[in-house]
Formats: sequence, C-alpha cells, structure tokens
Amino acid sequence: MMLKSEIKPGTKFNFNDEYFVFGKEVMELKDSSKDIEDFELLKKKLKTDGYLFIRGFHNQNRIEGARNFILRAINEDGGLKKGSCIEDGLVGKENKNYAFFRDIKVAHSEEVLAVVNSQKTFQFFENLLGGKIITFDKRWLRCMEKGGQNHFHYDYVYVGRGSKSRLSMWSCFTHTELNGGPLVLCLGSHKHKKLISTYGSTDMDKDLTEAVFSESPSEMVREFGFQLGTTNFNPGDVLIFGMHMMHSSAPNLTFKYRISIDTRYQLASEEKDERFFFNENGTWLGNGYNKGAIYISMDELRQKWDL
Repeated sequence: MMLKSEIKPGTKFNFNDEYFVFGKEVMELKDSSKDIEDFELLKKKLKTDGYLFIRGFHNQNRIEGARNFILRAINEDGGLKKGSCIEDGLVGKENKNYAFFRDIKVAHSEEVLAVVNSQKTFQFFENLLGGKIITFDKRWLRCMEKGGQNHFHYDYVYVGRGSKSRLSMWSCFTHTELNGGPLVLCLGSHKHKKLISTYGSTDMDKDLTEAVFSESPSEMVREFGFQLGTTNFNPGDVLIFGMHMMHSSAPNLTFKYRISIDTRYQLASEEKDERFFFNENGTWLGNGYNKGAIYISMDELRQKWDL
C-alpha cells in the first residue's frame, strides 16, 4: 500500500517529544518525480532547494527483493519478533539496531546492489553530474529499531575529502510514515554561510572534531530559523542532496524496522575520498580510525565559532 503523498497543513509532527506543525515549522518535501528526465531543471532545483525528492525512483521488485533479503539477515541473527512473518519486519524483544556498514555479505549483496548500482541509478547521476561517475564502496545500510534515529549533521564532515560534485542518495526500503523515523532536512541549510564556513568545513578525522552538530530539532528551527522538510516515504523513494544539507532522522516510534541506505556518487574524473573505497584486502578505512584520540567536543567548537 502506497502512503499518501500530501500532508495537510496543521498536521503535527512528533520529533524528540516536541511537536512541529506542517505549514509552519515543517514543510512537505517537493516531489520532482515528474521532472526526472529534465536534468537542467533538476540541476536548478538542486542548487535552489538543496535537494531532490523523487518518488518511486527505484524498481519496486528490486526494492522488495533487497528489503526481504535484509530482513532475512536480521531474522537469522534473531532480531525479528519471534513467530512473526519475516516480511513484516517486526522488531524483536531485544530491540536491536542493525547497521550493516561493514557487512559485505549484506550491504554488497546482489539484491542490494541491484538497487543502488542499477543501470538506471548510474545513468541518472551521469546525466545529473555531466560525466562518468563512481560510487563509494562503503554503503550506509541502516535498520533502525524502535526509538532509533540519527542527529543533525552535514555529510561533508564525514565524507568531504576530494570531489566537490559528490552527492548523497538516501533510498527508502520500507513504508516510513512520520512516526516511522523519516529523514528530515533543514531547508535552506545548504546556503548558511556561517555554518558551512565553520562546522561545515571540518573533517572529523583530520581535525579530531565531533561530527554531530545538534540533537535538537527545536534548536534548528528556533535558533537557526530553518524549516524542517520531510514527508511520508514509500519503498523506492529517494532523497538526493549535496555535502552541505543539514539533515537528521526522527525517531522510529513504530515496532517495525525502518530500513534505508545512503550511497554516494561523484564524477570519476574528480578526486576520491580514499577512506571509503576498497583497499587490496577488500576493506576500507572509514571514519574514526584515530584510535584513542581525543576529539574536540561540539560544545567547545560551537563556543569558538559563536554558533
């Protein structure tokens, strides 16, 4: 069953036990699916709005195949509710979060790659970026338990080395309503000069700085003046944005796993961020490789930056 795409003004959105109202603090994401072949328009939207939201981007059969493969992997680990149907994705008693970031067997399975490495996906990004593309070997495959969420950050802080054309694509594998842990953007944050020149210019591994900017949606709304952008997501929907779009995810308040994957694409002619490509032994470095290092707290950094 596909979720309704239109959210009525006045609808309340529960985010960290605070309520934000659609039409005021929250706006529904603009759907660009009808413009999917107009790449000049899509480039303009990406520059102006900072994101592209495309409903039904991925093939539904492939999405379903990948989702069920992932749920079977969780079930094999005992993570699903005992006696439940695997396809329902019900969270088990331990309420365990699954991040298959380094699990090649799952994140690089034929089923998952059929979605994020599909010919359609690569052709789309080649048309959008204007040349041959490559994608990170690391894929951020997340299965959020009840209560699971992320916090507000720019991707640049984690994956900003090298290419300036790099884009993130967040792909949704499950029906994700407002109470199911949807991705949330801070609209206009891709143009916030002070945030970008301070926090948004750090490299967590080089600078030894904390990466999460804020855990508070009310701060992003009331202190920084951003409207939040989100919607009800269907399997196969995607959000595409650059390295300086502040985003988070709201808590998953349901008893079903919220499954999504983050993948990155850039022009092949531009410099890689070598932390996220395979070494000869089939692994990659990733973030947080400075074992035992002391990272500068975000509180200290924000005081320094007057943010």
